[in-house]
Amino acid sequence: MANLTNIGVPTVANKAFVPLAVEAGIVDVIASIVTLAMDKRTLLERLVEALEETNPPLAAALNLDTLDAVLRYMATLPKAPVALTSELPEMLNENGPASVTAARDGGSPTQVNITFSDRPEGYKYGIYLDGVFQKVGNLAGVGGFVNEAIQDVAEDGQQHTIRVLFVNPDLAITRFGAIAEFS
Repeated sequence: MANLTNIGVPTVANKAFVPLAVEAGIVDVIASIVTLAMDKRTLLERLVEALEETNPPLAAALNLDTLDAVLRYMATLPKAPVALTSELPEMLNENGPASVTAARDGGSPTQVNITFSDRPEGYKYGIYLDGVFQKVGNLAGVGGFVNEAIQDVAEDGQQHTIRVLFVNPDLAITRFGAIAEFS
């Protein structure tokens, strides 16, 4: 069990705490712990447990204040793996694309080409790889379909999923559309 004796204790920290924690890999550790949702205290406990062996000073410096600072930074990332629930977008009672296909590019195997049904007028789209946000886009559709690509997808022999949803002008999101799989 993690030692969380510093919960609720006023905190002072190095002004470079967040960049130091990010450099130490805390973003990836948090992303691996939060698969869907959890309360911050549980995240803190699991994060401290995960870091106690590999980075004891960082584990000892973590409490709700320092975790909040890291989470605020993570919210600014273009591919933010997690968000505070107060920052989650509104969900529309609308469907995402009816058709989604994905396949590795023959000339560049770390590129995945994605084709999906075009979105409603004025909407953008969000693409997710294995449930993790990859990009938002606004490419024009041709013949009722959008052709997109994501880069740097590891060739690991594993089965992966691509999911797409639409984002309206007010940044509210639709349900996911069909699921595409590739390896």
